Amino acid sequence: MSLALATKRDGSPLNLPGEPPFSGEDLEGIGGEIFQLPCEDPWILGEPDKAHAYLQGAKAGWSDHPEWMDFLDDESPISDLKSAERDIYLHWWKPWLDAERVLDVACGIGRFTQPFLDRGATVIGIDADVKSLRRCAWHAAGRPGKLDLHWTSVHKLPEERGFDVAVAAEVLCYVPDVAPALAAIRERLKVGGALLISMEARWGWAASQDAPAGAIEAALDGDGVVDVDSERWVQTYTGESFTQLLEDAGFTVERMVPALYVLDGPLEDVGLTSTSLEELLAIEERCRNHPVWKPLNRAWIAVAIRTEGSR
Repeated sequence: MSLALATKRDGSPLNLPGEPPFSGEDLEGIGGEIFQLPCEDPWILGEPDKAHAYLQGAKAGWSDHPEWMDFLDDESPISDLKSAERDIYLHWWKPWLDAERVLDVACGIGRFTQPFLDRGATVIGIDADVKSLRRCAWHAAGRPGKLDLHWTSVHKLPEERGFDVAVAAEVLCYVPDVAPALAAIRERLKVGGALLISMEARWGWAASQDAPAGAIEAALDGDGVVDVDSERWVQTYTGESFTQLLEDAGFTVERMVPALYVLDGPLEDVGLTSTSLEELLAIEERCRNHPVWKPLNRAWIAVAIRTEGSR
């Protein structure tokens, strides 16, 4: 019940109306309010190391380029880009979007929280970056669904169980100890529930504009880990290694799609001007069947179903 315990800058209670999870109407009064949540995982406040690299990057982003961080704001310079990428995800996840209860792991500012709220779902969002959680709450205001938020990490998820869907988009590739995180997510899904997940792919990252300098060995050889002076740590995956990871965690892989991110990946400098979903999907399909670009996908978009039994 983290939002129920939220406090203002002066330490006084935020005093949201109603009970958690909160309706979009309940959240309408906190737009722009700088509130604090109780930190549920002391790890978040620990000394920076490779496991904290992604979190440290988020903190730097909010300090240096907040307009890039809150890309759900129409004024953000990357709003259209991120909306197009989200639409690609939602296209492949469409059969699982009408869920009633959703766990959004590393929900951030609410990129995937919003579509579920708009369908009337109850969403429990968690993130290790509290500034992102604030904006997630602001963006949820007025939407049909219900929301509660937790300032915590994949290492200490809320205790709720029986979720229809869990979302883990572009997050677990930044977690060195990924197997326990996947196991914890699985425990919170009902049997037959779906994990909507994406991971960084093995090769395409090195051809993108944001590839880190000095990562030549990771690009040409190694175990797929991109580790640059603890400023960036990413585990990249082949389709086979990603599938194996999910199966070892007790999931059945229902869908595995390579995504080139043609607006923000290896082909971004070619000068693509088409941004409709239909055109993007058509170009992505051409890339998946191209002899050169096929293995250079930037990410894997997957759906994994929780099977019977325990692990």
